[in-house]
Amino acid sequence: MSLISATLRLDVRIQARSRLYAIGIAVALVLGLVARYFFDDDHAGRVLASLYLLGVGGTTYIFGASLLLLEKSQGTLQALRATPLTSNAYLGSKAVTLTMFALVESVIIYVIGFPGADVSFWTLVLGVGSLGVAYTLVGMGQVAAHDSVTSFLMPGALIVGGILQLPFLYVLGVGPDGLWYAIPTQGPFLVMLGAFEPMEPWKWMYALGMSAAFVGVSAWWARHRLSRFVGLQDE
Repeated sequence: MSLISATLRLDVRIQARSRLYAIGIAVALVLGLVARYFFDDDHAGRVLASLYLLGVGGTTYIFGASLLLLEKSQGTLQALRATPLTSNAYLGSKAVTLTMFALVESVIIYVIGFPGADVSFWTLVLGVGSLGVAYTLVGMGQVAAHDSVTSFLMPGALIVGGILQLPFLYVLGVGPDGLWYAIPTQGPFLVMLGAFEPMEPWKWMYALGMSAAFVGVSAWWARHRLSRFVGLQDE
């Protein structure tokens, strides 16, 4: 337990020192202002769910990858191989700290954008939480094989990140609905949407099931990639 606590505290310090929190808060403030001045209150749920997917999810994805690249360049990961820290603990700490911050970002966007909108708080936490965890794990798993931002972004991150962001088109009525349901982020997106407006039972079943599957598969993949390319022990 002490090892996990120490890892969490270290991650928070690194993230603060790297100005990720300042960047994330700035992004949240901008998105909140965009929501407030460019969208009608009648569309609060759909606007907020879309901004959470595009903004909060996107920053979490980039932050997770950036932290791993930073620790690679500073030799931190090489040093960690000689410690009892496992890939599960390493990934778990990043997922917890970045997802907690994603929740802070989502609150900022809500308070600035649509402070009076009816919302199911715990449903929103579930949606943003599953999105943040999955995006963190996907970003870290994808960047594990790279040593520079350029090689990570071109073309892998642009393609993967772009595809994962596409479900926001669902609320715009663009394309056939079935297309967006094939993208895993549609699960957390619908959970976030359901925090603001009612949904059919079958959509809830899909949203919760896909969210759980997305997190589980992302965790397995990220762990496999860190074991292969970084060398952190699995157990």
